[in-house]
Amino acid sequence: MQALKDTSEPFRRVSRREPCPICGKTDWCGINSRLAVCMRVESDYPVSNGGWLHKLAPGMVKEEVITPAETNPAAPIAIRDRVYRAFLNSLHLLPEHKKDLLRRGLSEEEIKRNGYKSVPAPTERWRLCKELKDRKYVLTGIPGFYLARGRYGGHYWSFKALPGYYIPVRDREGRIQALQIRLDKPDSYGKYRFFSTPNQTGGSSSGAPCHVARPEDPKDRRVWVTEGPLKADIASRYLGSVFIGVPGVSNWRPAVEAIQELGAREVVIAYDRDKNLKDAVRRAERELKANLRRKGIRVFIASWNQEKGIDDALVSGCEITVKEERGA
Repeated sequence: MQALKDTSEPFRRVSRREPCPICGKTDWCGINSRLAVCMRVESDYPVSNGGWLHKLAPGMVKEEVITPAETNPAAPIAIRDRVYRAFLNSLHLLPEHKKDLLRRGLSEEEIKRNGYKSVPAPTERWRLCKELKDRKYVLTGIPGFYLARGRYGGHYWSFKALPGYYIPVRDREGRIQALQIRLDKPDSYGKYRFFSTPNQTGGSSSGAPCHVARPEDPKDRRVWVTEGPLKADIASRYLGSVFIGVPGVSNWRPAVEAIQELGAREVVIAYDRDKNLKDAVRRAERELKANLRRKGIRVFIASWNQEKGIDDALVSGCEITVKEERGA
């Protein structure tokens, strides 16, 4: 009897591929690795919201065929975009995260339009994945999701993420290619994480793509490059310019590709002011500048006298100086 009471492992809906082992039907019922909720065949254990629990003998439910994680490349961007949009639409933005975004200089309308959402509680994760699966979204190869092993065998879809809020990382067409998480409590690795599941069953790596932020009303033909998707969103809003947010100053190669796809002939590099104290940042800026100039693109460097990043500088009203770099 105790075994039947233990229903902590999530249930999944039956299907044509996996019919109910009790009634043989392909709809309405639910199963996990050791129990079935049959909606047609009664047992001594009725379920409060309908149906009856049945204990399954070993082997009655076949193990799902799992593709090893290393053979799961990321799904095409069109599919990632559809899944991520559906996923974000099912989430909420907590008041403390909304307050942080407002403090950073975004309006309520921009926060909604950009799609920031809070990471849900662990107890909600398998349910959210189940809802996506029930709506026919395929999660295989979607970075951030993976197949967790059930307590009694079998697998179910879930995801892992530390508390924080999601930042959509978009390509030049506005499609969501990845999600980044702004952590509530930064650790030794920093305060940002990609929503990614490399080496996880059914999962995939997000890689480290750059983010393209486009203003609603462009006022500048140049393309700007700065550090991080959120910083790019904020700076783009204040300058009315297309901003590319690189996930790390040294990871500038995806930005060059995006700049070429955008057809830009002039680029402004706006790395944080702490580059004056960090050799690695100065070196990355030189490499980006040299690569762009070799491609015939005019390069400018932005500077300001207060605040670390260009986003905070713009929000606080600092004057931004832009100077063309002609040297190597």
